[in-house]
Amino acid sequence: MDEDYTGPKDFDEQTDAFRFDLDDLVYRYIEEFDINAITIIGALQEKIQELVDMGSFESEIDFEDEE
Repeated sequence: MDEDYTGPKDFDEQTDAFRFDLDDLVYRYIEEFDINAITIIGALQEKIQELVDMGSFESEIDFEDEE
């Protein structure tokens, strides 16, 4: 791995980076295009369904230990 890499290193930092990028993208489309919140919500719901259909979910939480 590149020693000069300064990007997000752990899961929380990576999640924050994704959320910040997503925020920036949504606001950019609202400001620069003739697109409204309902259209963006619909597109995000389609992407959610696409990710669900891929079915590759991994969790760091061991739900069996919570009982």
